[in-house]
Amino acid sequence: MKVLVTTKVLIVHLLILNLTAYSQDLYQDHYANKILKSEGVMKSGVKDGEWKYYYPSGKLMATEYYSGGVLHGDSKNFYPDEKLQSHEHWVNGQLQDSAFYYHANGTLERKGIYQNSMYTGLWKYFFENGKTERQLSYVNGLPDGKSLVYSEDGVLVQEGNYKAGKEDGDWKFYDAKGRLEYSGSYKAGEKTGTWYRYDKKGNRKEWRGD
Repeated sequence: MKVLVTTKVLIVHLLILNLTAYSQDLYQDHYANKILKSEGVMKSGVKDGEWKYYYPSGKLMATEYYSGGVLHGDSKNFYPDEKLQSHEHWVNGQLQDSAFYYHANGTLERKGIYQNSMYTGLWKYFFENGKTERQLSYVNGLPDGKSLVYSEDGVLVQEGNYKAGKEDGDWKFYDAKGRLEYSGSYKAGEKTGTWYRYDKKGNRKEWRGD
């Protein structure tokens, strides 16, 4: 009989310890008005698993995933009206892979790929009306490669190249109707050689930027 009682007492103590340990892992923070500000799990004093953050209105502001205190997994941010603002992917505290950012009206603002938290490859930017604003390639977080810039009406207004974050090579600039307006070359971000300005008939003359 004594053995049975002792076993029951041990089981009860273990259940209490488990419940206590679990409750200690839960974390919540509140605004001054007592509305929930954030919630998630703490393990060994650091964030772990899914965390949620809220606006003072109580609406969801963001969701993040952690592993050992660092971001690891999908991360989403929301506008106050609950429209998606951004969708990123984190690996061991670094932004990696595809990412998407949105205007307040819900249309895509830009998209591209991260590598070790730096822009890499082709990134595309968009106006609120959904039309392309810019296409630009990156290497190690810096513009490197072809750059195309458009007006909100969809007209190409600028094209050229970057190298290690600076303008390099031939560049062309167009007016609102897509007519060539200026052309010239850059080297390491500085204008070089002869630049030209074009009239509405396409005739060119040397231009010094005055």
